[in-house]
Amino acid sequence: MEHRDASMSDITIVLRAEFAERMQEVLKQLNEAGVGITNVNEDVGAVEGSVETVRVAMIQKMEFVDAVRTTFSYIADYPAGDPRDQDGPEVDEN
Repeated sequence: MEHRDASMSDITIVLRAEFAERMQEVLKQLNEAGVGITNVNEDVGAVEGSVETVRVAMIQKMEFVDAVRTTFSYIADYPAGDPRDQDGPEVDEN
């Protein structure tokens, strides 16, 4: 059985220069938008993380975003019991 719980994208968000001093506010808004932040590089104003692919366009429109680069996209299959699991446990088809 094929499991497809979510389409995910690893992204790099390049921030507008005027938001460099407001990093905590930016990170809070990204978390609220569903971005799982994995790395923050304040020196260059970039944030790396993963997010549902359907949310990338919304993130691109946020006021503090200069650019969003999608580095990798994939289908996630979460294990049974995980709240993100959409299709339940795999059933043995034999």
